[in-house]
Amino acid sequence: MADERIDQDAAGARGAGPQGGHSRPPVPPEAGGLARGDVGAPRRLWCATPRLLLMLLCALLLAAGGAWGYVRLHGGMSGALAPFLPAPDLVRVFGKRQLRVLVMGLDENWTQNDEAYTTDARTDTLIGVNIDLASKEISVLSIPRDLWVYIPKSGYGKINEAYEDGGPERSELTVEKNLGAPPFDYYAVLRLDATKNIINAIGGLDVNVEKDMNYDDSWGHLHIHLRKGLHHLNGDQVVGYIRFRHDPEGDVGRMRRQRQVVQILVKRLEDPSIMLHLPQLLGVVRDNIRTNIPFGKLYDLALGLRGVTPRQVHTSVLPVDVGWVDGESVLFAASDAPRVVHRYLVAGFGTQFDPSNVRVRVENGSGTPGAASAMADFLRERGFNVVGTGNAPAFNHATTTVQTTDPNVAGEIARSLPVKHPRIDAKPVNGVDVVVVVGRDYQI
Repeated sequence: MADERIDQDAAGARGAGPQGGHSRPPVPPEAGGLARGDVGAPRRLWCATPRLLLMLLCALLLAAGGAWGYVRLHGGMSGALAPFLPAPDLVRVFGKRQLRVLVMGLDENWTQNDEAYTTDARTDTLIGVNIDLASKEISVLSIPRDLWVYIPKSGYGKINEAYEDGGPERSELTVEKNLGAPPFDYYAVLRLDATKNIINAIGGLDVNVEKDMNYDDSWGHLHIHLRKGLHHLNGDQVVGYIRFRHDPEGDVGRMRRQRQVVQILVKRLEDPSIMLHLPQLLGVVRDNIRTNIPFGKLYDLALGLRGVTPRQVHTSVLPVDVGWVDGESVLFAASDAPRVVHRYLVAGFGTQFDPSNVRVRVENGSGTPGAASAMADFLRERGFNVVGTGNAPAFNHATTTVQTTDPNVAGEIARSLPVKHPRIDAKPVNGVDVVVVVGRDYQI
């Protein structure tokens, strides 16, 4: 599940601030500020897949919830009925409306015999999750592993080192002190091979492989050899499928395949027949997730979050700038980081419409050159996630049209468009949530 490494952490990067010989000391967290980069430093686009890790956690919660439901019901009712139990009142269960969890994905080290181990591991993935227990809206903030911070009791270093220094509690404290985040209620630590293990525990997955894939990386312990078509894949094969990016699509195709597999996995875990695999799933939960959430509450959380759709999961990445410490490139929280932290880890989204969670494709149906690109820029400026542009099948559209089966999204899009009376076409679309077909009523 982990992304391939781009670079390795340099040894000896840790220091004690200005006296440690670093080229630029961060602002101490005690001063109430975030660590900042050099003025004028270029903004770095940080690629991360927090949604995949979050959905894997939800899958493990479903496995734990189903297993615990079987234990509770065994002897009085069929365990197969556990997925159909009524959702609990999560606000009452946890005694609060918002629940904050720090989710960590562990890096793996390798012995000379090619055996994986996680002793003294660092966090390869670090995300803060804020769950509105009433509305079931989930805010997810991905924190780059190379963020330069002050680690309590250890000194300055990359934020992924905090786990190595003091476990999940030290990672929690580091995020709270440096980013101004509120205290986390719980943590969840996932081994990065959890995807493989949970798929093996349920006997594999039926996946429609979209293309032939052949790639070998002995250093990264990645070997992918798959043929196009519907196949029953084991855990290693599924992981290879979602990690493959050695084609013209690169990360775009990889993220699409990740979403595809997550949907298949969650659907499989919701199948009542999954109860046949309960012993294996309990083992996966025990061996691949370490959390301080009480198991009874874990069960309630799993039941309560059933039915959460991707549109209820709001994701963002902490804004960062590139900086340098002892000649090594690191990341510093950017000037707008406090606003993003507050939005995702403090305020949350409740039932508020979030345009960044709506995937839009814009098509030129007017024949005016550049119309689709101009409309795409307009929607991006208003926060919508425009994933592509192109030409409509015909250039005879007099009126701009919004195509989607979701009436709420259609209304929000229509109100945002720079035309007076766009037409709403309630029809299914492929690959996105909404297709906007630009008509001749749009003036560039």
